[in-house]
Amino acid sequence: MLGKGLEAARAHTAARSIGQAQGALDVAVKYAMERIQFNQPIGHFQAIRFKIATMATEIEAARQLMYYVCHRIDTGVRCDKEASMAKLFASEMSERVTSEAMQILGGAGYTTHFPVERYWRDARLTRIFEGTSEIQQRIIADHLLGKIPT
Repeated sequence: MLGKGLEAARAHTAARSIGQAQGALDVAVKYAMERIQFNQPIGHFQAIRFKIATMATEIEAARQLMYYVCHRIDTGVRCDKEASMAKLFASEMSERVTSEAMQILGGAGYTTHFPVERYWRDARLTRIFEGTSEIQQRIIADHLLGKIPT
């Protein structure tokens, strides 16, 4: 029964991770359309467009997994494994997406003129909240493979 209380906390951490990533994506998209290089916005370059497309896709995948977990929690269905999956995927995704946003902003991404550096720092911390990524992997593996006898 101990894991039941952690389901909601892990869903909350997933939601926080998704919000940080979405904030970073929003800043990166705006910056990509305003920053001009070679007489055009950097958002016109394929490399930047592909980064943004991948970032948005990862955010949406994490969001849908988190919604699934929240639905299960709301309807009283146990979802220890799924909550760990949502927390693991969202927190890892958030660090990747915020890092890519910093890359799009270049040196400006490290300054306090843009919130991206804060999103990245906070995203890194979500990999530790409510159990590290490695703990989440152990929980998921235990559900799929069974616990290793001690």
